[in-house]
Amino acid sequence: MMTRQAVVTADGSPSADDVRPLALAAAVLVVSSAAAVDPWGWAPYGPLRWALVSAATLVMAALALRLGTLQIHKSSAVGWLMFLVWGAVAGITALDPLYTWIGTPDRHLGLFAVALFAGAFLAGQQLTTLPAIVGLLRAAVVALAVIGAYTLLEVLDLAPVDLATASGRPGGPYGTAAYLGAACALLIPISLGAAADGLESARWRSFAYAAVALGLFAVLASQTRAGWLGLIAAAVVTLAIQRRWLRRNWPAVVATFAVLVIVAVISPVGSRVTSAFDFTDGTTRGRLDEWQIGAAVAVNHPIAGVGFEGYRVAFSEGVDADYERRYTRQTMPDRAHNGPLDVAVTTGLPGMALYLAAVAFLLRAAARGLGSGVPWLGGVAAGVVAYVVQQWFLFPIAEVDPVFWLFAGLLVAATPHSSAKGITPPRWLWRVLMAVAAVVLFVGALDVVADHHVAGGLEELARGRQADALHAADLATHVRPDSIRYHVIAAATAAAARTPQGYRGAVDRLDTALDLSPGDPILLAEHAAFTLRLAQAARHLPTLEEAIAEWEELVATDPVHARYRLELGNAYAIAGDDERAETEWLRAADLAPRSTTPLTNLATLYIDNGRGAEAAAVLRRARSIDPTAPEIERLAEQITP
Repeated sequence: MMTRQAVVTADGSPSADDVRPLALAAAVLVVSSAAAVDPWGWAPYGPLRWALVSAATLVMAALALRLGTLQIHKSSAVGWLMFLVWGAVAGITALDPLYTWIGTPDRHLGLFAVALFAGAFLAGQQLTTLPAIVGLLRAAVVALAVIGAYTLLEVLDLAPVDLATASGRPGGPYGTAAYLGAACALLIPISLGAAADGLESARWRSFAYAAVALGLFAVLASQTRAGWLGLIAAAVVTLAIQRRWLRRNWPAVVATFAVLVIVAVISPVGSRVTSAFDFTDGTTRGRLDEWQIGAAVAVNHPIAGVGFEGYRVAFSEGVDADYERRYTRQTMPDRAHNGPLDVAVTTGLPGMALYLAAVAFLLRAAARGLGSGVPWLGGVAAGVVAYVVQQWFLFPIAEVDPVFWLFAGLLVAATPHSSAKGITPPRWLWRVLMAVAAVVLFVGALDVVADHHVAGGLEELARGRQADALHAADLATHVRPDSIRYHVIAAATAAAARTPQGYRGAVDRLDTALDLSPGDPILLAEHAAFTLRLAQAARHLPTLEEAIAEWEELVATDPVHARYRLELGNAYAIAGDDERAETEWLRAADLAPRSTTPLTNLATLYIDNGRGAEAAAVLRRARSIDPTAPEIERLAEQITP
């Protein structure tokens, strides 16, 4: 069926044989972005996937350049070039001088990742031969089948990795429900369009429909409203453009809608949907508050933003006492959870303007694709719409966005436009990119090795072999010295000895991490915490003064952070300054109304100073928060009548 629906390319375009290596690399990218899980690693959904995705994207871009003459949409190429240049400008003044370029070990969303997105978009525009299109669509079907099958196994407690997520929702092969919903929003429409077109094989067509069913199960199980909204938006836009088809098939549409309503009513989906309209509490309120903070940070840095990966450093700029009381900072947000806002925060208003222009351009191309009457092209167009919409409630994802931009490039090449242009890049450039890909794959493999060292070290620590655990953690930092994640783990492992030497080792390791990322709030807090423990263990006054100075500086930069206030009070108490300790603990108790720790600290101080009535009052308050806490009863028994 697809034979008469292949993209018509310009004269002189590469042949199917020329494009075959590129198509293979593209298929590897699509499948590995979903299937690369390392059950033996400490972070099973991270290092291996990023190594394969980043290397495959670079190989794909290199093979595209190797074709010789490239068919490129001129306006979008200029837009990408402008955004990359502006991202580099923002990197000069970025709050994180290293990770703005290479990305943090968790998100990978530095300028390098954005350049990968551009490379995927370039490569997608070259996949215009029939075999390449069929191969790419089949890869999307396989990826969706893997996602759906893994999610099903996870729901049945049979997944290769037993990971308990904070939300309690399945994360599929991504380990997080938000990423799972995003990937499904992209791949379900693409696979559905591929199934409708036939994929040149009855077996593949049946497999595609099965993959769509698994994908729908996965996206519903994820309870990710951003993904749902993306799919709903894609369906609405598709039906609006295909009104003639809707008039012929409206009974099937109504029946499908009825089935979805029934599923929503009898499953957790329904409560998840209704909770979206609760603006007084819950995740919707939280998301709105996060956007408010992101907007405040963007207003503070309107021109160049804070640089890629700088949001976690600047996040405290927008936090007030009400936010701290409601949400705390136990989990430190590092993205703005809104595509345009996230780009505005990291690259300023010029970057956001370019992002919005790209969205408008892609939506116009999607409208042309949906109106083409070609099922596979309509599926790709709908997938692009769904992903763009869901990203307004999430943020770019380094491991998924290359796949999105790959299909976006194919969409642009497959729909009529007037500014397509053939260019011939230098012949040596593709070899340079292949060399870079080899380096990236090697570095990614080192990350996998380091991750395995961490996993082994944590097992040794659980067995009580602290020295062996520290050796393994330090090996990870030697293998990937640029990763603050491994330095933090090594520091915690050193501190597990609970000796002055152990705490000194923890501080030294965090010093190395702070050389990499001087403004990282987690590193700064952990450094201050271990310095304070070192002062206690060693009974060393200069070290105690150093710890107090560190906590005072953190409080000065973020005065509504409950933990900072609590720890500063602890430091004052160790120094014998009860009055200032009381002041900080009272502020911590106000900022953390659901925590008993500052209250029990106050009770201890009051008991030691003979202030029994005040101690009883704060213990009553603590008991109202946690009636079962044994510490409260122990302190209550010490109060003198």
